[in-house]
Amino acid sequence: MFPNKVLFITGTNTEVGKTVVSYLLAKFLKKQGIKVGYWKPVETGVEKYPADGKLLSSLLGQPLEETVTYTYKLPLAPYVAAQYEGKEIDLTLLREKFNEHLNKYEFLIIEGAGGLAVPILRNYTYGNLAKEWNLPTLIVGRARLGTINDCFLTAYYGKSLGINLVGFVLNGFTGKDLSEKDNPRVVEDMTQLPVLVKIPQSSQPLDLEVDFSPLLGKV
Repeated sequence: MFPNKVLFITGTNTEVGKTVVSYLLAKFLKKQGIKVGYWKPVETGVEKYPADGKLLSSLLGQPLEETVTYTYKLPLAPYVAAQYEGKEIDLTLLREKFNEHLNKYEFLIIEGAGGLAVPILRNYTYGNLAKEWNLPTLIVGRARLGTINDCFLTAYYGKSLGINLVGFVLNGFTGKDLSEKDNPRVVEDMTQLPVLVKIPQSSQPLDLEVDFSPLLGKV
């Protein structure tokens, strides 16, 4: 149904729930019988096994070594971690891995690190990668107070690069933050991008069943 589809998942910041969204989307697609692959080009803060890669590998039955290409021990931006650890990222290798994954899976989920302006190399950000590879891009933001600014700036930078931004997922609705009621509407008004999915806060977020149907028509 969705041959060779790809979606790049970025965030308005770090720790906004990109991996949770990747997991929930992968679970949603898998239940529809779609062959889903997950790939995180670079994962930092890795002690022994890449945590994000291991989580999605367990869900999808995908080889762990296939889910992440570069790992670094320090919890830093990829470019900075690579400087400290002396292992520079090769964009040619990443492109090769991307093509391998895209040819193997019906729907490939690519997860970035932090946001679009996070550097992979000195003068090369995840935004540059999304533009160069022509990746439909989903932005994950927080539901709470402060997200308007974060969402607007992320969308502004993405549009300045000419990235195909499909919209937002807002994560962590509590029903207690007064701003949550109006944030989706204001984000849509200011960015001219839709808030496609709203995810509630949960003590067990991976157990949630989320309908990503509004997203699929955008990819």
